[in-house]
Amino acid sequence: MVRARACIKCREYMVIHPDNPINQVDIKKFERKHTSHTIMTVDLNEIKGTYAPSTNNDGPQTTDGNV
Repeated sequence: MVRARACIKCREYMVIHPDNPINQVDIKKFERKHTSHTIMTVDLNEIKGTYAPSTNNDGPQTTDGNV
């Protein structure tokens, strides 16, 4: 099961890769970017197509489900 962090206000998400330290840094950046918004952890299949992958312009991208 693939999980993601999703911002309800911006309708963006970032896939969670628990064993990938680069992804963990990306998740923290995502959470800081959306700090005043409602963020939830969901199954990727619940939001895919409705939400857009987050664009993190200052670092590696890990939102596509690939490590």
